Amino acid sequence: MGAARTVIERLAGLRLALEEGEPPFLVYGPGVDDGFVDTAHRLSGIQPALLEVLKDAGYERVVFFSLRRKLYFLDADSRDGLRRPDGEAARPRRPAGEPATAVGRMEAGFSGPLGDRVVGGVSARRTGGSGEPAGGTPPAGAASGRAVKDRPGAAPGAAPSLGLTDPASVRKFHNLFTQQAVRTALVFVDVEETFSHIGASRELAIFFNMCMEYQPRSANACVLVFRRATLEAVLDFVEGIRSVPALGEHARRELTRQGRPGLVGYPPAAELGRLVNIMRLESGLRIADWAALPAVLRAMAAETSELRRWQTLLRTLVAADVPLSDAELRERRWLASGAGDGIDPWVKLLELKGLGDVTTHLDKIRWNVIADVRRRESGAKSPDPPAHHLAFTGNPGTGKTTVARLIGELYRDLGLLEKGHTVEASAADLISPNVGQTARQTNEVIDRALGGVLFIDEAYQLSDQQSGFGNDAIGALLARMENDRGRLVVIVAGYPHKIKEFLDSYPGIRGRVPAANVIDFPDYDPATLTEIALSRLTGLGLSWSAELEQQLRDVVKGMHRTRDASFSNGRTMRELADEIRTEWARRTRATMDEPLAPEDIPERHRVHLSADLPEVNDLLGELGSMIGLEPVKATIETLVHRLRLNQLRQRGEVTAPHLVFLGPPGTGKTTVARMTGRIFHALGLLAKGHDVEVERADLVGEYVGQTAPKTLAKIEEAADGVLFIDEAHLLTPEGAPNDFGREAVGTLLKQMEDRRGRIAVIVAGYPEQMRRFIAADPGLSSRFTTYVDFPHYSREELIEILVVMAEKDGYRILAEARDRAASWLMARRAADPDSFGNARTVRVLLEMMINRLASRLVPHGAYGDADELSILRAEDVPDAG
Repeated sequence: MGAARTVIERLAGLRLALEEGEPPFLVYGPGVDDGFVDTAHRLSGIQPALLEVLKDAGYERVVFFSLRRKLYFLDADSRDGLRRPDGEAARPRRPAGEPATAVGRMEAGFSGPLGDRVVGGVSARRTGGSGEPAGGTPPAGAASGRAVKDRPGAAPGAAPSLGLTDPASVRKFHNLFTQQAVRTALVFVDVEETFSHIGASRELAIFFNMCMEYQPRSANACVLVFRRATLEAVLDFVEGIRSVPALGEHARRELTRQGRPGLVGYPPAAELGRLVNIMRLESGLRIADWAALPAVLRAMAAETSELRRWQTLLRTLVAADVPLSDAELRERRWLASGAGDGIDPWVKLLELKGLGDVTTHLDKIRWNVIADVRRRESGAKSPDPPAHHLAFTGNPGTGKTTVARLIGELYRDLGLLEKGHTVEASAADLISPNVGQTARQTNEVIDRALGGVLFIDEAYQLSDQQSGFGNDAIGALLARMENDRGRLVVIVAGYPHKIKEFLDSYPGIRGRVPAANVIDFPDYDPATLTEIALSRLTGLGLSWSAELEQQLRDVVKGMHRTRDASFSNGRTMRELADEIRTEWARRTRATMDEPLAPEDIPERHRVHLSADLPEVNDLLGELGSMIGLEPVKATIETLVHRLRLNQLRQRGEVTAPHLVFLGPPGTGKTTVARMTGRIFHALGLLAKGHDVEVERADLVGEYVGQTAPKTLAKIEEAADGVLFIDEAHLLTPEGAPNDFGREAVGTLLKQMEDRRGRIAVIVAGYPEQMRRFIAADPGLSSRFTTYVDFPHYSREELIEILVVMAEKDGYRILAEARDRAASWLMARRAADPDSFGNARTVRVLLEMMINRLASRLVPHGAYGDADELSILRAEDVPDAG
């Protein structure tokens, strides 16, 4: 039986790429400068790690190059395995004690002043006697002596170098890559330094062109190690130097390749576990709880930290003789992730308040994933894995970010993700202000999220970018969602209607986020919100009285009922609790054993506290003082009595009703609508009770797409008050089925349902037209059930209105003038009953009378004293005809 194969997880992608074969292979990422621990528990740097992978992939000879070391080797087999292209053995190594002047032969393709003869070789003076460069400096990134020594086939000590010049090295590259007798891998270390400063840039460019042209016929490999975090940064560098254009084309092709095999990331939990074992055996690191160690390692892996950093931190624990534990790591603030506390993430999900529908939806996804896992474990052939990307829709503060973090842990435990960490991003994190840089910036964020979850809040802002760069981010995101579907979960989140528009606008995203993966996060109900606030107060170390708790519940109910777009659910509750604590601290001078009291409720929230309901007569006093309108007063009084009865019975929520005002112009409909808002506010049915008056032009747009936003804006303005729509029947003109007004009606009906209890809509107009308007739409007829008739004012009521209007302006109307005014008003009504404006017409008549008074007195000075200027006589009333 052969030796067990060793594995370095972070280079598994390169191992797979080597099997597929398409050199040169690009190696990059934040882990390039890191340490590695393979499954044989050997700690090394990137170069020995690459040697391990390449040897395991079947490369018999691995040659390294750097500007400082030129060509060198990390193992004796590679050094001794140099052969001539024709298969003849290479020049044997100089035996110990042989003079440095011994004559040998150069390999084919090389010559010097003495032809192909070479005098001497690598002297003991140059190598320090053991293949180590003078000064004893090991090659960059090499392991400790222990790690190299333990590697099978590795030479003792540091690796020897051929000591070639730059041009000679490039010729050697060509020679090694084109020969086929020994399968060879060429590894370029510190590529940026090499390409920037090598003394044979032209020859190097020719070599790489040959390398890529020759590749289909070669079993050899060329590996380039970049100290760049992303493939985009690699491409930028290669294009910047301009000396190897073929390599730039290769890097661009790699950008479209699935999986990005050259990316070397941060250590996974398994590798960190091996590091812990090494330090436990060699340094005495203690483990606080072996059963909890797997969770601790998962938490460590969820951090974007190098293995070398963890090695340094663990040494700190060793020095302090402190055992490794989750609590200790968090106490020292070495962990930011929520993972590692040993609690099943599914249990955490179930403990979240107000998310029953969300957990039900996730439970379906969870068991579907488990079924796929069990199918694979059974050995059954599985189709391509489904996409596990999600969309979270909901208002702020409904737990979307918290659930996204738990999704990462859940998918990690199910084996879908390696690390399960969460990277939270916004449009600003993905979009660059510079032309052509957005895709790179997006990919850099995605690279950080590999092995976990990329959570993009308010993702629709990507499509709202006026610069258009947002489309570049979406394009890059779509490609990576597909290419890295096995190691990346993307969750887009935001307001429901905006996320729906976002998904519908980009078929590619809709294709990667199926309808079954769209999860709605509803607003929390008042009971859940109250529990969140109380939990926050408990966490702040506070106690409270039963009276305070009841008032808090009343406040939360009111806040929930009057919530708008700024209401952030759980976040708003935490802010409320913090405000209460602030009031308590000021009142008690921070006396901790003093409980919260009702007076600690902030003043701005006291509007939601139940107050003593006013007497009915007080509510209707303003309406009762109006002239006439007896049918209106009777209807409103009956309505108020009914609302009060429902409140006293306490049988469910009492909400402000929607009303229909029927009557001709000038009969007080607008005035009564304003009074109705104040009455509903006094009853506690509307938080504000203000009145917003609109007509068709305020709600209906001129072009497609304008009407709904205009209507919504007015509804938002009227929230917690009254929306009064005069001449509402004009919204649906007869004979115009495609009129935009019908869209306004549809928007209005939906908002009346969504904002039930937060708005009272009053529609008004001529009786016949309004009855047809209401009856034509079942939605209107079901929501408007209370009608208020406004009749024409009588002759006497019109004169009384005229006198009141005049007195408000400081005028007195004589008796004969009143009689003539009454005749004028009745004649006007008889001539055109439909257009008679009642109180409006009275105002018109008063203006005419004042004009005639001014014309009669002012030009001629025909007044005896100042009182005469304020008396309206019969001659000031125009003729009735």
